Amino acid sequence: MITVRPTDRLFFAVFPDVETVDAICSVQRKLCEKAGLSGTEVPPEQLHVTLWRVGDYVVPPTSEDIDGILRQAGTVEMPPFRLSFRWAKSVSRGALVLCGGRGSAELEKLSIRLRDALTPPGAERGRAFLPHMTLMRSATLLPERRIRAIGWTVREIVLVHSLLGRATHRPVGRLPLRARQLSLPGFDF
Repeated sequence: MITVRPTDRLFFAVFPDVETVDAICSVQRKLCEKAGLSGTEVPPEQLHVTLWRVGDYVVPPTSEDIDGILRQAGTVEMPPFRLSFRWAKSVSRGALVLCGGRGSAELEKLSIRLRDALTPPGAERGRAFLPHMTLMRSATLLPERRIRAIGWTVREIVLVHSLLGRATHRPVGRLPLRARQLSLPGFDF
């Protein structure tokens, strides 16, 4: 029996702004120097927080697939919010991550809303969401360490096409965060 492995993945994520990427890279360098960490670093342009994995594909997703996913995700309502990380630590498989801080509850809400918008009724809902940003993979493990808060305002979600095993991430769609529009009888906004 031949096993066909997925080659492509689509997932939603939030990305830090340029200034925040610089701050994250600075913290990572300091952690590496102080703790003697070395390993495979996530390229600065790929630093992100994964919100929801849409799915894996054995052939690249089509533009129709992507358009349909963006339409469904476009129904999610969430106002922009401030996100920050206050801790660095190693987790499974030697991943050094940033975690904990302001906005974690909002990230979790956003992840759940995406899951609900994109998962058919009765389908498997996936794992619990743990807000974090992976910086690198290292054989040396770092116990939890408090860091100076690193944060930005999350204003959009990004649909990313990942080529599995090739460390390639390509944004294929962006959706701005927006609050639910209120409408009250007799009032026009």
